Amino acid sequence: MTRSEPVKTKVYEGVLHKLKEFIDENGVEPGDKLPSERELSEQLKVGRSSIREALRALELLGLIETRRGEGTFLKEYEDFHMVELLSTFILNRSKTPEELSTAMNMVEKEVVTIAMKRTDKELESLKNLLYPFREETHDEFFEQLFILTDEQLLFSIWRLLRSYLRTVEVVTYTKEWHERLIEVMKKEDLIELHRLFSHSCGKNEK
Repeated sequence: MTRSEPVKTKVYEGVLHKLKEFIDENGVEPGDKLPSERELSEQLKVGRSSIREALRALELLGLIETRRGEGTFLKEYEDFHMVELLSTFILNRSKTPEELSTAMNMVEKEVVTIAMKRTDKELESLKNLLYPFREETHDEFFEQLFILTDEQLLFSIWRLLRSYLRTVEVVTYTKEWHERLIEVMKKEDLIELHRLFSHSCGKNEK
């Protein structure tokens, strides 16, 4: 670990805090413009290059968007406190992709467990997402599960983790893995559920 990493983490935390402060004090809505790099640099007393790096990271997390020649704008969000907490965790350079992947799997297992209470007909309808099976199918499958269970907070956490992990690793799941998962949900088999997530046989790492 280099000595500069804790400083960078503090910059991210500072930018997140200032964004939240700006939103709270000014009633900022999604689509509204945020302070410029120069303004944030002056307020936080750090270099503009550090601010720029932090803003790029926040854009990756889906919290803001930068429009060339216009500035930085707030995007849709559901719970800024949760995003602030998770963003700080994700941007901590000491955390590994493996740790974050484990966290995402925990969220996926939780929503699957909740989905076990849905009807067999609802769960069987998930199979329609598997044909044809594509690289995006895993995300679409779990997005539908979050909608089916109405677990908005878990959905927000999952999207944040997923958006980051896409940039550091590429993992694809097979159609057979998802078919087995549907059967596990219908049987409400928690033991098989944990086995399914713990074995790598359903995943192909590129």
